[in-house]
Amino acid sequence: MADIYVRPYGERNRNPLRFLLPVLLIAALVGGGVWWWLERPEPEEKPTITETPASSTVASETPKIASTPKVVSTPKASAAATAPGASEDVQRLYDEAQAQLSAGKLARASALFGEVVEKSKDPDLAMNALRVQGRVNVKLFLSEIPSEYKKTYVIQPGDSLDRIARKNGTTVDLLRKMNGIEGNLIYPGARLFVPAAPFLVEVDKSDRKLDLTINGQLFKRYAVGVGRYGKTPVGTFFTVVHQENPDWTPPSGGIVKFGDPRNVLGTRWMSFEDKARPELKGFGIHGTSARDSIGGETSNGCIRMLNEDVEEVFMLIPRGTKVVIQE
Repeated sequence: MADIYVRPYGERNRNPLRFLLPVLLIAALVGGGVWWWLERPEPEEKPTITETPASSTVASETPKIASTPKVVSTPKASAAATAPGASEDVQRLYDEAQAQLSAGKLARASALFGEVVEKSKDPDLAMNALRVQGRVNVKLFLSEIPSEYKKTYVIQPGDSLDRIARKNGTTVDLLRKMNGIEGNLIYPGARLFVPAAPFLVEVDKSDRKLDLTINGQLFKRYAVGVGRYGKTPVGTFFTVVHQENPDWTPPSGGIVKFGDPRNVLGTRWMSFEDKARPELKGFGIHGTSARDSIGGETSNGCIRMLNEDVEEVFMLIPRGTKVVIQE
């Protein structure tokens, strides 16, 4: 009797192809992935970005400018490094003037500073050159070096320093300083330096400046203060009283001694007057220690100068010096 196999309930027929479909699907996925990997486009290389200073960034964005030598050494850049608005030629003149001054060649230095003042389009450079030139002119004037601001005088029999000073519109003190003289002893036939011409004082109220000129040439410029509310008179005047360490008589009366903090006259006083207008009294040129009062309308009508400046002018000009004041 043959054995009879009875299939248990729920058992299905075992199909040998039932695993083929999943295998084919997995193979397709793997093959597709390999194909995509081999055929993928190469990624673009991106430049590495690094932080650089602003100047380096500009240079990399504008390679032509950075690599052009002319841009590095342009005349404008050189001029700006010395004085804004000054040309190279004028700056060279100024540097040469300074070199001559350092070498003790005062006359040459003064002439070069004068050229800078005339040629410079930069007001700061011109003003600085004018300021230095004024100091050089004073130093040259008080030296034994000839200059356009002085002349030679031959001492005559019977001369005295006082007589020579009056004859040449100057002071005994200035003659001594110009010629290195101590005392009053002089000898006939000897030569002395005297001013080439009388000094002239010119005041500009608007610019707050006092120009000391000789023979029409600017000798030195000073900054000054003038009267409040236009109180400083205009016109032509002549100095009368020259006083060292002056006492002050205020408008309210009384006397304020020199050295008193209330005394506004500083270390020197030079009154001026116009004989045709005798009502104009009490005006003059005086000193001050209040530096911030220079350059403005700060006085009661007088011309106010720094003490060191008024002492220099006092030493240079004699009584009777002409003073011209303009608006």
